[in-house]
Formats: sequence, C-alpha cells, structure tokens
Amino acid sequence: MTAKKFLELGSSADGEIVTIDYANTNIEYHVLETPDLLNLVQEALPTVVLAGRAQVIVERDLGRVIGTTNLVETTDEDEIVYAKRIGRSAYSRFVKNRKPLPSSSIVIVLRKGVGQYHLWTAMCGKLLPLEAHQQDSDFNATHAMAYDEKLVQLDTVTRSKPVG
Repeated sequence: MTAKKFLELGSSADGEIVTIDYANTNIEYHVLETPDLLNLVQEALPTVVLAGRAQVIVERDLGRVIGTTNLVETTDEDEIVYAKRIGRSAYSRFVKNRKPLPSSSIVIVLRKGVGQYHLWTAMCGKLLPLEAHQQDSDFNATHAMAYDEKLVQLDTVTRSKPVG
C-alpha cells in the first residue's frame, strides 16, 4: 500500500473535487490489472455528473482500447476454479483457459465524503447487470474472471464451488 493518504484526482463535470482516500478504497487490486487506471479515471472524471448523490456508479467508453477486462463468458468446456481475490474474503469464479479481453470502457464508483467525493473503485470493462449480484444467477453460471495468479490468494484455489 502506498504511503500517501489522500490524492486529488480532479473535478467532476459539476465541479466536485474527487480524491482517493487510501484508507477507504480497494483500487490497488484493479491497478494490478491496469497500471494506468488512475490516469484513465482522471480522463473520465470531467464527464461525470455527481449531483450531490451519496454514491455514483458510471461506465464511460473512452473511444479506444484502454486495457482489458478479465470478466469473460464461459462454457461447459472451460476449466473453472474458485479462489479468493487478493484483499477479499469471498470466493470468486475463475476460468483458467481464457484470457482477458480488450476493453474501451471504464467503470468508476465514487462515494460522497465531507466536502469532496472519494474514488471507491474503478476497473476496465462494462457495468455488471443486476443479475450478477445474485449468487446462483444464469449470468454467474456463464461468466468468470480470467485466472491470473497475481490476482488471487493461491492457497484458496479449489475446483469445488465453495458453499455459502
């Protein structure tokens, strides 16, 4: 983790200051996937209207390939494993025989603080459908993250779907 406590990223379309509060973010995980991520957030910020909302989640297409998304479609032919991502306590579904896909979009999650907004997280890719947040949904049965050893807790990798 970086020694910085706060970093100002810029301003939103409606003039709100946006910072990173390193004590209240999970951005480090996604920077492992996309080292230029904070610059991409800074590029997209001037297009985001916050309007005083407590939390803002947006997707922006930057018009060019900006990185990759590790969320990919899966089939019955794929090699699926489950593991805990670095810094996470829940298991995620991974596919071992797929690679991340090029993406021109970024998802940004901002939360309102005192006098400013904080970047909670950001990642290359598209907003997930609501169904993705339901554990046993069709979406989750047909999608997984492309497996990358640097993004998982290696001692948690299993072929059996964890219960709970």
